[in-house]
Amino acid sequence: MPRLAGRAEAERQMSPCEKALTTATASGALPQGTPQLQYYVTELTAPLAWIDVAGQCTDRFAEGALRNAQSKTVVSLLADKYGQAAPEVTPARLDGVTSLKIDTSALDDMALAEDRAGFALEVLAARGQTAGATLSLSDMHKAAAQQLVSLTDAARGSAGSASHADPRQKVYAIDNLLANPVAIADNASGQNVPTAAAIEMDCARAEIAAVTGTQSKPDTDTAMILAALAAKHAYTAMQLGYPSSDAALFR
Repeated sequence: MPRLAGRAEAERQMSPCEKALTTATASGALPQGTPQLQYYVTELTAPLAWIDVAGQCTDRFAEGALRNAQSKTVVSLLADKYGQAAPEVTPARLDGVTSLKIDTSALDDMALAEDRAGFALEVLAARGQTAGATLSLSDMHKAAAQQLVSLTDAARGSAGSASHADPRQKVYAIDNLLANPVAIADNASGQNVPTAAAIEMDCARAEIAAVTGTQSKPDTDTAMILAALAAKHAYTAMQLGYPSSDAALFR
């Protein structure tokens, strides 16, 4: 049968993953010479779109979470130029979340990462040498850790499983942080970065690894919730001075 040129392509429906990727990368597809204000307006939709990518696209969880923080940083810089409000550094907790469909081992690993970050920030805040290390930030991590433990308990209880051991150790070895309270070598980026920023990014990366390391992938809603949690830590890290370049984030 004769075929109309382009008809099949026009009738093809994009998948949810393709739609999210198209929105997330729209600013990068603008032609050279596009006014920067138009680029800024287009980039405003990218952060949420990257969370959609994390939830909708198989094997793009890490990219979605980190690029959410990266795109927020771009928006923040452009917003300042045009006198607009920058994206807020919002609390990285799981307020209002009552269940998550993911292996409980992943939630345990995330709770451990949150508790470790909270302890490190608490100790550094008490010493008063580390910019960005505050008791409020420490408390936020500890609150998130408690929420993750509670979600694990709820999941195991509903499944009829035995009670599980709390993964939080409460106290951690942080000799390297104490020896480098202002800036520290970051193995992931290969750069020296502000110490509080390194703590936040280490937490984000640990949470991403916990999710991507599960044998059974989380459902879309769960992936989006957990991507947003990790992305908030990554964005906080960038606001504290962690490099936002591809070379630093995706080595």
